[in-house]
Amino acid sequence: MAVLLLVSWATAGGASAQSRIDNIVDAEAQAGHFNGALLAAKDGKLVSRLSRGQANFQFAVPIAAGTRLPIASMTKLFTAILLLQLYEKALVKLDDRVSRYVTGLPVNCQDLTILDLLTHRSGLQNEPVQAYATPLSTADFIKQFVVKKTASPAAFNYNNVDYILLTRVLEVAAKRPYPVLLQEQILQPLGMANSGVVSEARIISGLAYGYHNYSYGSGKKEVPLNNDPPIYLSNYAGAGAMYSTPDDLYKLVLALRDNRLLSAKTTELLKKPQQLGFVVYARGRPTLGFYVNDKTFARPVLERRGSINGFNSVLLTDEEFNKVVILLANTDTGDLELMGDKIYTALE
Repeated sequence: MAVLLLVSWATAGGASAQSRIDNIVDAEAQAGHFNGALLAAKDGKLVSRLSRGQANFQFAVPIAAGTRLPIASMTKLFTAILLLQLYEKALVKLDDRVSRYVTGLPVNCQDLTILDLLTHRSGLQNEPVQAYATPLSTADFIKQFVVKKTASPAAFNYNNVDYILLTRVLEVAAKRPYPVLLQEQILQPLGMANSGVVSEARIISGLAYGYHNYSYGSGKKEVPLNNDPPIYLSNYAGAGAMYSTPDDLYKLVLALRDNRLLSAKTTELLKKPQQLGFVVYARGRPTLGFYVNDKTFARPVLERRGSINGFNSVLLTDEEFNKVVILLANTDTGDLELMGDKIYTALE
């Protein structure tokens, strides 16, 4: 089992960075714009680990380092890694047709490839909100919501259906349910004990509730919060059903840095831009697992984000996985993009 050693940032420069980051977080929290947990690290050393706000407002349960927060679309990074692990074992090829693994797809979806799904070039329609109103297996979700208007090549279109369909490909190819495969291949080997897949049928200790008021950093702390609607997060499967903590997610980053999940060659493939251009709303050039942002900072940054109602997540790291910012929140009261940028810059 991998052991995470977070060494204190003891240098003068590190102490200054910690102070700057702590001040950013405190200012955002005091303004009512941050309710969640943060980890910032550089060169394998912890710079700052903070938590602010409530995991459950009804019972005034504070967020702590071990509070489990749904990470929404950051789940897609795990799904991409699992797929590439099967690729390394020659169990799948990126140019394989999805119909090789999933039967019953619409006629105009028969030629979709695994790479089409990984890079959001499938042309599949986005699912309606009703897709999360009742519990659905991955197979049933696919039967209802895999829809494509034309058979022509598609432009980039970020959506969850691509990765829910990829979830089913993984399950068929690996002969394991997605939660089991995730545990066996990533969570257990890395000691990510506070991470897993949401299941509404069981009690998950320490799991935060979600809240929203649609202010995204523009509102005042006095603006009331609403409970997130009762949806089935588990329906998101490999597109967004995971929960985790900043500490656990940092273990994943370190494992990618040290090639403990994928070979060095395959890790480069995970990070390689797929010649799709810079996608403004995704803030980067799509890779198989990240978005490469070469416009905001002095050096390119790998980004991965997630948002489902009040649950919001941000992962920023340099291409060597040495400079890392992880933000998890259970409200949408903050602008995590702006906050993450400030913290990442403060790491210098």
